[in-house]
Amino acid sequence: MPGRLVTLYASRGGVGRTFLAVNLAVDLLLETRETVLLLDLGSPLSMDAALFLGLPEVNALEALLPTADRLAPSMLKTFATSHRSGLDVLALYGPRPVAAAGPPAPKALAALIGRLLSVYGWIVADLGHGFGPAEAHVLDLSETILVPAAPGPLDMAHAKADLDFLRQCNYSQHAVRCVLNRVGEDERITAQSMEQALGRAVMGVIPYDRNAQANLAGGRTYPGDHPRHEMTKAFDALSHALLGHGGQARAAAQGEAQPVREQDAIDLDAVKRDIHKRLLETFDLKYADLGTGSDPAKLEALRQEVTRHIILLIDEATGLRSREARDRLVGELLQDVLGLGLLEDLLRDPSISEIMVNSFDVIYVERAGRIETTTRRFLSQQHLMRVIERIVAPLGRKIDSATPMVDARLADGSRVNAVIAPLALKGAALTIRKFPDNKLSCRDLIERGTLSPQMEAFLQAAVLARRNILISGGTGSGKTTLLNVLSEFIPADERIITVEDSAELKLQQPHVITLEGRPPNIEGKGEVTIRDLVRNCLRMRPDRIVVGECRGAEALDMLQAMNTGHDGSLTTIHANSAREALRRLETLVMYAGYELSPKTIREQVIGAIDLIIQIKRFKDGRRRIVQLAEVTGMEGDVVTLGDIFVFRQEGAPTPQSVRGAYVATGYIPRCLADFEDRGVSVPREIFWTAAMAAGEARR
Repeated sequence: MPGRLVTLYASRGGVGRTFLAVNLAVDLLLETRETVLLLDLGSPLSMDAALFLGLPEVNALEALLPTADRLAPSMLKTFATSHRSGLDVLALYGPRPVAAAGPPAPKALAALIGRLLSVYGWIVADLGHGFGPAEAHVLDLSETILVPAAPGPLDMAHAKADLDFLRQCNYSQHAVRCVLNRVGEDERITAQSMEQALGRAVMGVIPYDRNAQANLAGGRTYPGDHPRHEMTKAFDALSHALLGHGGQARAAAQGEAQPVREQDAIDLDAVKRDIHKRLLETFDLKYADLGTGSDPAKLEALRQEVTRHIILLIDEATGLRSREARDRLVGELLQDVLGLGLLEDLLRDPSISEIMVNSFDVIYVERAGRIETTTRRFLSQQHLMRVIERIVAPLGRKIDSATPMVDARLADGSRVNAVIAPLALKGAALTIRKFPDNKLSCRDLIERGTLSPQMEAFLQAAVLARRNILISGGTGSGKTTLLNVLSEFIPADERIITVEDSAELKLQQPHVITLEGRPPNIEGKGEVTIRDLVRNCLRMRPDRIVVGECRGAEALDMLQAMNTGHDGSLTTIHANSAREALRRLETLVMYAGYELSPKTIREQVIGAIDLIIQIKRFKDGRRRIVQLAEVTGMEGDVVTLGDIFVFRQEGAPTPQSVRGAYVATGYIPRCLADFEDRGVSVPREIFWTAAMAAGEARR
């Protein structure tokens, strides 16, 4: 059964930390009749514990740190220096120059202490003045952390600062206790006044004794050499308080059962729900980032204030002592009240491309093109609603029963759609389309099998030659990603204007204007549609117009722009084939309300659109361009297409793999002549079929 670690910590000397540690260790030995180790973790050459006990030398652990994970606990026990009282003593450092001793390895020191706890009933550690990773590991292992306080004003100020520091480090206030030392040295300062000044109850009160220095010089301890002294009675009381601190006494002789793990004994989800509710009652966090988002100092101040309240509430709601569990709980609660809750972790996961929240407790993600469920869940429906409000509020948008649908974006450009009651019958639904942190290049798409090198060569030439390109595909097929990739071929000296309902394009050129539509306000006013923006673009002297998606009457204005000198423009449309994309474009033009005949619309289309790229997501999760076609003209009332490249599937598809190859059809695009007029050359060999290439090779 593991022993119990009591650590004395003070950031400055002169408060009697080592005096308390030595006498407490001897008192615990006499009171509990268990094995007790005094561990001096002070700085090199201090040797305070050895001097207080009258020992000429104490064995040091520093030489054992490199092999800490291989040492037997029994060997460590025999390595300890024995005191005449029966107390075992070990020091971290031996008597050597300070410059020769570096800081201990935190994990190695923690491993050594863990092994020592398996053979000692109690360990009393004198931590020294410093605080680094090694000291933090020791405090993490401690059942009780004692902070000494002495009567002087400066000593009291430092003790209070130490207590506040440990609270900020998220050590449980059930574990951190204060012990008053030298009480009565100044008759004007009582234990009650010290306790009131510290603002917390104390665990022990050690009186002042003018003979303490003489006892120390003689290597005598109060519990061992003066059993009837008032000082000894004070240490007895402190030992009894420690025996009852942290739960049941764990004497092996009584045959007690091993205690259950702390995390298992506490319902952390219930604690989290309760603290989250109480935080929302304390802070008005619904629109917190509206007032702090542009001011990092205010945001950090709010974060620190919320963190302080969370730590206080954890101490009130539970006796949770594990700093690892407490840190995790604080982090999750901070995400919940100041961020996007569990969405933060999902958004940081680079393997996830889409997050789909069906309800507060049902969440799916798309990973590597495949949809899978997760075990993550929001605390409640209200928690999910608050996260949605935090997403849309910084954008000046609102979601409520009067406006139950909203499109938005996150700071990283991720696209968001939210639907709430009464439209979503099972509670709010949230969909987030993520985009890669690093902009994908055409080479990346080739490596992923989205297109072939021959297709890349042709598309690059088409963009440089200012061909108007329509990208067609279903939901989640990769239209926007492909549009982003094609935009990298646009020369840097051209003025580009992008138009989107929710900005997500990431063009790298320096001369880019980004426009975003705006929904109406609660009074139904102030709406700016994509069509309004496309019309306005024509007055902004664009070299190219890039419309994120044509989904309404703006299709007519886009076609007119392409037909009136704004060559090289790009847009996307939802459709399952190139032919269907043309029909859908024709339908969208009719939304403009003009009485145009189908033939007139088709003439507008063939005059505006040069190339159609059809992209599709397959069962294996991969996105592939399945058709790259040129709009060639009209035969009668039908718009004609010339397929340049196609993806030919081979065999039956499976969820794991779809086999196939990109092939040229042998069709030579008519636009090549225009390419040459603009000084853009494309090798005609890339359009040859395999048979054509073989025939040419035989010549």
